[in-house]
Amino acid sequence: MGWIKNIIFIIVLLTQIIPAQRAAASASSTAENEILVFGASAAYRTVSIAAKVAGNVEYMPFAEGDYIKSGEVVLRVEKTDYELQVALARTQVERAKIALDQANLEFSRLNELVKSNSASVQMKDNALYAKLSAQANLATAVASLKIAENMLNNAEICAPMNGFVSVKHREPGDYADKAKPVYDIVDLDIIKANLKVPELLISEIKKGDKINISVDVYPDETFSGEIYELSPVGDPLTHFFKVTALIKNTEHKLKAGMFLKALIKTDKK
Repeated sequence: MGWIKNIIFIIVLLTQIIPAQRAAASASSTAENEILVFGASAAYRTVSIAAKVAGNVEYMPFAEGDYIKSGEVVLRVEKTDYELQVALARTQVERAKIALDQANLEFSRLNELVKSNSASVQMKDNALYAKLSAQANLATAVASLKIAENMLNNAEICAPMNGFVSVKHREPGDYADKAKPVYDIVDLDIIKANLKVPELLISEIKKGDKINISVDVYPDETFSGEIYELSPVGDPLTHFFKVTALIKNTEHKLKAGMFLKALIKTDKK
C-alpha cells in the first residue's frame, strides 16, 4: 500500500507545480519598467457584526448584496425583557435612596443624642455603619441600572462602517446569541489586489510602485493603484511571493474574488 501513497503524493505535487510553472511563464517583464502578473481581488476589510445581547431577532432589514451606511440600524432584538430589567433596576435605585435618607436621618439623630449623653457612642457608630452601608447599596443599585440600560441600548446594533452585506447569518424571528455574527460587511471602496509574483521578478518590485489593473468584465477600462505590501516569505513549493496593491474603487465596479491582470510599473532601467 505504500507505493500507492507515493503515487498519490506525486500526482498531487504535480497538480500544484505545473500550474505554478505556467503562471510563472506568463508572469514576465513586458517592458523595461513593467511587470505583468496575475491575481485576484479582495475586500479592503471585512467586519463581522455580532449581537451584543441575546434575543429573538425583531428587525434585520438588509439582504446579502445590500449597501449599508455607517450608523444605520442593522439589527434589533426583542427589547421587552431588557426594558423590564431597566424598570426593576430603577425601582432598586429608588429603594436604595430611601434607605440612605433614613440612615442619614438616624445618624444625625443619634449624633445629637450622643452630644447630650442620651445615647451611647456605640449606637452612633452603628448608625454610621448603617449609613455607609446604605451609601454602598445605592452605588451598587446605580451601577446595576447603568448595566441594564446598556443592555437595553445594545438590543439595537448600528453599522460600524459603510459596506456591502456579504453574508447574512440570521433572519427576523431567529434567535441571536450574544457575540455571534449576524452580518458580514465588506468594504469595497478600496480593493486589495492580491498578486502572485515569481521569485525571479520579486526583486524588481517595491512598496509604492504604481500598478494598472484590468479585469475581463470591463475590457476597455483600467484601474490604477499602488503596491503597499510585499510578503517577505514565498511559497516553497511554487516559489511565488504574495504582493498586495490597493485600488480605489469608489464606483464599486470591482468586486471581491475577481481575476486580475496587473501591470506593475517599476524603476528598473
